[in-house]
Amino acid sequence: MAGAAATVVDVLQAVNSLVQERTGGPSPMHWRWLVMPGGGAGPPPVPGAQQGPQEGAAGLDVIVIPGWMAPTGPRLRAISAAHQRHFGPLLQAHVARGGRIAACFNGSALLADAGLLPGREAALPWAFAPSIALQCGDTLRWRRDRAWHHDGPLWTTASLPDTLPAFLDLLGDTPAADLARAVATVLVHDPQRQLAASAALETPTQQPTVAGALEQARRWLQTHRTEPYSLAATARAAATSPRTLLRWFTQVHGQTPLDYMHGLRIAQAQSLLQTTYLTVEAVARQCGYGDTGSFRKIFVRVAGVAPGAYRRQFQLRTARKQWAGPGG
Repeated sequence: MAGAAATVVDVLQAVNSLVQERTGGPSPMHWRWLVMPGGGAGPPPVPGAQQGPQEGAAGLDVIVIPGWMAPTGPRLRAISAAHQRHFGPLLQAHVARGGRIAACFNGSALLADAGLLPGREAALPWAFAPSIALQCGDTLRWRRDRAWHHDGPLWTTASLPDTLPAFLDLLGDTPAADLARAVATVLVHDPQRQLAASAALETPTQQPTVAGALEQARRWLQTHRTEPYSLAATARAAATSPRTLLRWFTQVHGQTPLDYMHGLRIAQAQSLLQTTYLTVEAVARQCGYGDTGSFRKIFVRVAGVAPGAYRRQFQLRTARKQWAGPGG
């Protein structure tokens, strides 16, 4: 499946780009396409996928099985069996050395044929799950509730879109963990980041829709998140009383309106720390905090680390000395 392979390469390229942006150092991520002996299918149309023999796979840290475009379960079993004859021992030796394997979509069939899936849990695509389970006997536990799953050295996915979060999680188990977490903040959808995005990026013609009191309150907090918090003003915007708003907002959203606003502010602060050279003090002011000390405490409570530590871990730009201004 070229789509799964392309997703993996996109993540690796994003990590390399981040390293280039931060330090200008050499790219830490390298990849190649292992093909079956005797002229099997060539590399997929993705950047950097070079063809290579399986004999050179001993130095690999991660092996990705992208899956196949198979119309039926029997056809998948035939494809997997053919690959097992050439790659089964390689996969077994890779796991024995402590290597990791990501099997995307129906690529789990090869894990089953290689004897690596029996006795484990796995996320499987429903259309091929019976066929893959048949290869494992009764010892495989199909995690029907999971879009992707991690069990020991194996990562499995139930669909192609799940390749991204699964592979990022896999990289989180490697020395590239910090880099993977940094690029994940850009590549993976984050609802709070979306809500905290600058209003200048929103569609100018977007018209608000009629909403209930809680939705009106949520929108008010989103729009006025950099202003001093006022429960009374939020309640007026929602056409209800402060006491009623506080009770229902907390019951529905699991947090008070103030905590919800802090979440939006900190999401905006995280984006600024990652993508700008603003000082922590300037970030605090831009996100609605007049007191930097209070901002630091709330940031630690929400994000789990201090603002400076967050920037060092997740920065998307190279570090540089702060400019003192013209002539400075």
